[in-house]
Amino acid sequence: VWDVAAESCVPLHRVGGGGVTFLSWSPDGSHVLSSTPSPLFRVWETRTWTCERWPCIKGRCQSGCWSPDGSRLLFSVQGETVIYALTFTGTPGAPASGFRGPEAAVVVADLSETTFNTPDGDVIVGGEVQSLAWDPRGERLAVLFKGDPQAANKPAIVAVFKTRANPVFELLPCGFVQGEPGAEPRLMQFHPNFRHGALLTLCWSTGRITHVPFYFLSTSGSFVGLGGSPSLPRLQEKPADFSHQSLFTELIS
Repeated sequence: VWDVAAESCVPLHRVGGGGVTFLSWSPDGSHVLSSTPSPLFRVWETRTWTCERWPCIKGRCQSGCWSPDGSRLLFSVQGETVIYALTFTGTPGAPASGFRGPEAAVVVADLSETTFNTPDGDVIVGGEVQSLAWDPRGERLAVLFKGDPQAANKPAIVAVFKTRANPVFELLPCGFVQGEPGAEPRLMQFHPNFRHGALLTLCWSTGRITHVPFYFLSTSGSFVGLGGSPSLPRLQEKPADFSHQSLFTELIS
């Protein structure tokens, strides 16, 4: 890693992995997530450029994103339907768990396939997570599901969640973003400086780029601009107020 201003470098010593498939800096610059083609990823501490290795059971680390203050890393694993979290506190480079092993990663959301009732018929949402994006305010999390191109009722779709970091970490279902018929989301990213809430930009398989604004009215609610995410469809065999139920709430000991 080169420091251009000082014209000096630090060699990164690592064993195994087979290369790099995905990188993600924490917003505060204290950590870097580095995914490899093998079931292994690393979290580098940038002050000393030391790292901890995290093995995955089923596959490689597919995607990851950081909370605005860099204290929490969310990531997904290829072939799995859950979102994991690592929490960092105190001195830079020292997670709350002491980085003793993969048991420190906590499952914060189980996104197994679920059937929703929509005006156009039943739609299957969930499954393997393709990509994650967290807005700079830490209030909206976008999750891109892989979908199945051979199944018309299982499209690649983006689910949006409300997130809350304080006093505890919490995930709440918010809605979906779906494109034109036949269009699948490929890439997504939140605008870094949207002053009115969160602005999600999506690139579709058709080559079209769309912007989905989320205007926050308060910390407990939001509304979506024209062309944005529809409200969450009613879940089969679930209460009507499902969108207000938490998927995950962190417990304070």
